[in-house]
Amino acid sequence: MLPGARAVLRRLVELGGTASYDDVQEYFADHPTTPIPKNRISGTLTSIRAVRRRVGPDNRSNVLEPDDCRRIYRIDPALLEGLKRAFALADSRPDLLRQEQAGGASA
Repeated sequence: MLPGARAVLRRLVELGGTASYDDVQEYFADHPTTPIPKNRISGTLTSIRAVRRRVGPDNRSNVLEPDDCRRIYRIDPALLEGLKRAFALADSRPDLLRQEQAGGASA
């Protein structure tokens, strides 16, 4: 996933799983910690869509479903609660996101 993709996915979760392309673009254009230029937001959203097959349940491959006609992005409601829990866990345990081995020696 591109660096801003996690932040965009989190924002979609915060919005209840549905947001327009324009809302996402506007929110991140001047974001204080994760700015994503307007000319890059489409690639970020595409990055999220690219991983949907890897994280979705076997019978559902669409974690992030685009409605290209209306420029709306939706997260499958069945996955929304799990994503909320995952972000809450990441907030409470940022060490889980690091690739360090538990109990590894530090220099």
